[in-house]
Order: sequence, then structure tokens, then C-alpha cells
Amino acid sequence: MDKYVLLFLLNLPFVIFGLLKAVMVYRTKNVDLLTFILRLSFWILILLVLVFAHGIYNYLYDHGLTDSTPLSLPDVVLATGVMLVFSLCVRLYAKVDALDKRISDLHEKLSVYVSENPKP
Repeated sequence: MDKYVLLFLLNLPFVIFGLLKAVMVYRTKNVDLLTFILRLSFWILILLVLVFAHGIYNYLYDHGLTDSTPLSLPDVVLATGVMLVFSLCVRLYAKVDALDKRISDLHEKLSVYVSENPKP
């Protein structure tokens, strides 16, 4: 099996999960349209890089922009690990963003409550 196909197949589930997660979060109204577009664009860009990885490498090699050997199996594993880290970072960012929003909402409600019910 070609290593570029293996790279694509190993990383495709992460891209599909990222795309579906972006759509799901947008449909539940947890993010605005701009955030949704940015997330969707990010995962589509990753998918395009995976699809055209062989062509990108050939272009870089032909124009003297890289002197590395063609993709090896450890490179495939490393790229998959980087993809996993990207997906985890996006998930963690989304959770931190949701918690930040929740804390802001709670702070606002507490401020209103305290102002309406002063201490005697």
C-alpha cells in the first residue's frame, strides 16, 4: 500500500470527526457563524492537504524546497500523531470557550442578584 494512501486513511477519521463536530456545535447554537466557518475551513484545509500530500511533496522536491526522502512509515505515524494533537487542541479550545461563556453568564446573574438583594 502506498504510504500516502496510508497517511490519508489513518487521518481521515480525525478530519471527518472534526467536520461533524463543527456542524454539530453550530447546529446546537453553541458557536457563531464565523467560528463555524473557521472550524470548517480548518478541517477542509487539512483534508485537502491529505488528498494532495503526494503532489505537494513532489512540488517541493522538484523546486528544491526540501531535500528529505519520500514519506516513510515513521513520518506517517508522526503525521497521524500531529493530527490527533490538532483535534484534541480544537476540542480543548471549544471546552475552554464554553466554560468561559458559562462563567461570564454566572457572573452576570450573580451581579444582578447581588444588586437586587443588598445586605441588610
